[in-house]
Amino acid sequence: MLLHFVLSVLIKLSDLTIVNTSYGPVQGSSKFSDDGNHKLMFKRIPFAKPPIGELRFGLPQSPNPWTGILNATEYSSSCMSHFLHTRHQQKSISEDCLYLNIFTSENCLTEKCAVIVYFHGGAFRAESAVMFSDEFILERYVSEDVVFVTSAYRLGVFGQLYFGPNGVLSENLLVHDSVKSLEFVHNEISNFGGNPKQVTIMGHSAGAALVNFLGFSDIIDPTLFQQIIAISAPMNFIFYDDAINNSYKFAEKLGCFDGNRSTMDVKSTLNCLQKFNDTEILNAQTEMVQTNFNSFNGVIQGEPVMKRNGKIANFKKNAPKRHIVCGSTQLEFGKDPFQYKPAGNFLDIENPKEVFDFYDTKMHNTEPRWTDPSSASVYISSRTYCEAMANAGANAYIYETRQKPESLHVSDMQYFIGIHREKVHTSDMDILDSFYSKMLVNFTKTGVPAPGWEKLNPKRMNYLELKVDTELGKAPRMLENYHDKEMEIWFGEVMEYDRNVTKQKLMEFSSSTGNISESQSIFGQLWFYPIILLNVIIIILVLLCFKKRFQTGETTSLLS
Repeated sequence: MLLHFVLSVLIKLSDLTIVNTSYGPVQGSSKFSDDGNHKLMFKRIPFAKPPIGELRFGLPQSPNPWTGILNATEYSSSCMSHFLHTRHQQKSISEDCLYLNIFTSENCLTEKCAVIVYFHGGAFRAESAVMFSDEFILERYVSEDVVFVTSAYRLGVFGQLYFGPNGVLSENLLVHDSVKSLEFVHNEISNFGGNPKQVTIMGHSAGAALVNFLGFSDIIDPTLFQQIIAISAPMNFIFYDDAINNSYKFAEKLGCFDGNRSTMDVKSTLNCLQKFNDTEILNAQTEMVQTNFNSFNGVIQGEPVMKRNGKIANFKKNAPKRHIVCGSTQLEFGKDPFQYKPAGNFLDIENPKEVFDFYDTKMHNTEPRWTDPSSASVYISSRTYCEAMANAGANAYIYETRQKPESLHVSDMQYFIGIHREKVHTSDMDILDSFYSKMLVNFTKTGVPAPGWEKLNPKRMNYLELKVDTELGKAPRMLENYHDKEMEIWFGEVMEYDRNVTKQKLMEFSSSTGNISESQSIFGQLWFYPIILLNVIIIILVLLCFKKRFQTGETTSLLS
């Protein structure tokens, strides 16, 4: 009798692990659950053709249909992850990496559950979509009837090479990859038990910056997802000229560019770069990063995020209405041994070099807690993105984790994705751990993260402080004036300095062209032209008189 029961369960699980898609059937793996809601995992599902060979540095292309049943039981390799400054070295890396992984359940296959699509962080150069604990995802999300998806995107130079407008190479390839994965989810997730009309995109660090870019774009199809969760999101826009200059330096480093931009042929350069293997490409990038940490670690202000060289303020102002949760930690990058965020590249500044010098010489040594550009980028991003959505009429929620012993940039990851767990884990941290991911689940399913968590009022800038201290009897509470000081410094002092630099440049330009301007102003007066004409007439008459007198004198002398 027992044997018959076990066999029937195994047969049922085997049936559940095969799912049909528009491209062909896939077979995943299952995890038995004694609550009757068996968990299912489908890994290494292609959402685009491998970006290799001629497709390297190209826009993502839809995958080809496959014959037979696709084995979806093992993870793919990570994208070409850069190993500097990351705690998680990837076991296997490959340029063939545009896959997603879907975690679902028996319940969801029949009920169509809400969906989270998670984009990993790593400064757009490191980490991956395959580095997380299956057990954590199944326990914290799938058990709560949420379909959880992790998606890859091309990292570093593979997703950011760009030489400027040329009609051959598109900007922001990594964002195009992310859109392609969301299109796959939109079209196929119902086959895996997900509701395509109830999709929340979620990310941490660079992944959170990415979901903000996706969520605020008025270019990307607004039906692909409905809500946003952005945790510790730096702005991660990089200066347009810096991105292009880095690409030229990279091509020159590999001998594919001779240094003359006016004669450069982009197609020939790409053909040259495609001759190198992926490891050689990564090694060249690594050498550049060792001398300039800000090489290939961000998105430019261009498509598909916004129109090329668009303004950040307009980008936020014109966003589609979507509910959003914005999170940060108390210290963020405050204790990191390096600064990877150039001063001011999260603002609409016109004089980046002067602003950086101003920060470096004056502000850097005064109030590091408020003036550190890396941390300020996170706080200002959380505040302004959430504020923009609140002003658009959406439900916006801000929180900040301030849990002892300290809350740094990656500290929250132990609570919502199961990595970077502290060696010393206190009972207070366990309490926070017990409800942190639950708030994200609630928001995904209902649009409200927790009872008592007030929606953002931009006039008060109210936010939830996440802190548990049983000894002092402290629990999470609502506070106001979220990071007012950083806003005052960066949107006040720094932006004012930038405006003054612009005014000074205009004055210097006006002074240097003053003589020309004066001449032009004289010639622009109507009275000036009659005077010129009168002077010309007088000169002509004088010349005629002299000529007549000369001729008369000459005749007299001949007759005498």
